[in-house]
Amino acid sequence: MMEVFAGFTAHTDQQVKRVIDAIADLGEDELKNTLIIYIAGDNGSSAEGGLEGLLNELTFFNQIEEPFADKEAAVEKEDLGGPNYYNHFPAAWAWAMDTPFQWTKQIASHFGGTRNGMAISWPAQIKDTGDVRYQFSHVTDIAPTLYEAIGIPAPTTVDGVTQKPLEGKSLVYTFADKDELSAVDAKSHHTTQYFEMLGNQGLYHDGWMASALRRAPWLTEPEPGTLTDMNWELYDITTDFSQAHDLAKEFPEKLEEMKERFFAEAGRYNVLPLDDRQTERQDPSHRPSLTEGRDTFVYPAGFQAPEGATPDLKNVNHTIIACGSFPVKVAA
Repeated sequence: MMEVFAGFTAHTDQQVKRVIDAIADLGEDELKNTLIIYIAGDNGSSAEGGLEGLLNELTFFNQIEEPFADKEAAVEKEDLGGPNYYNHFPAAWAWAMDTPFQWTKQIASHFGGTRNGMAISWPAQIKDTGDVRYQFSHVTDIAPTLYEAIGIPAPTTVDGVTQKPLEGKSLVYTFADKDELSAVDAKSHHTTQYFEMLGNQGLYHDGWMASALRRAPWLTEPEPGTLTDMNWELYDITTDFSQAHDLAKEFPEKLEEMKERFFAEAGRYNVLPLDDRQTERQDPSHRPSLTEGRDTFVYPAGFQAPEGATPDLKNVNHTIIACGSFPVKVAA
């Protein structure tokens, strides 16, 4: 299963290289003046495959057990990675791929669930090629970076709709040569960032990271607990980027300050109320419906969509009309 993912990763890199080569084929100046921001990853490696891995990842979300013998048989047939499976490697591989960080995707409290590598190329403007920048940044910084690089302000309205202010900070200041970065500019402009997912909570602020773990991603439901009173960890990221040494007992006042700041940021960005439900959360009655009030649906050949984006045909009289290579019409 891990070999399949490694093959997928190699394939992804190859396709990205094709895009870059296509830009280069347009001419040397085109590639020099193209800003490329490459982020490959999904909030850290995914542990949703559970401890044994999965032949079909959707079994995890629907709480369907997969016999281990079926997985062994698929491996013996060397059939993984083909159209018969939506397979997912075991959780231990996810943790290994997130080395040296703790935890995995879904764990918003630790960098193993939030950090990805990023490469930025802009030959006409970035001269300090091949070097590394260590300023803290977040995906919300990408849009402000593009606006500043292009030299236009972010729109305040689009088609008459007032836009929310951008929440990130431009990274253009990091494009300067390392020797040209002043002491002020060398510091991260993105000083505070909250993280939260399924009850896992984290806050970065001025070089510190506070982390509260609620659940492991391979457990469907967490143990009973209070989301507003969890066991928090504290890390000095300036000297411990991988969150290896918990300083909560050494700096209790700093930890309390970070916890208070987390809830302030959570309130500011509409994260509250915190919700750690998973399978119950997926109940259609708990979220807006994309199909409510409709009784006719037309899909093109080969169309694929998750169940939540399609009509619920269970225990409902319905007709499916297949039109060969033409769209499929479903009347519910």
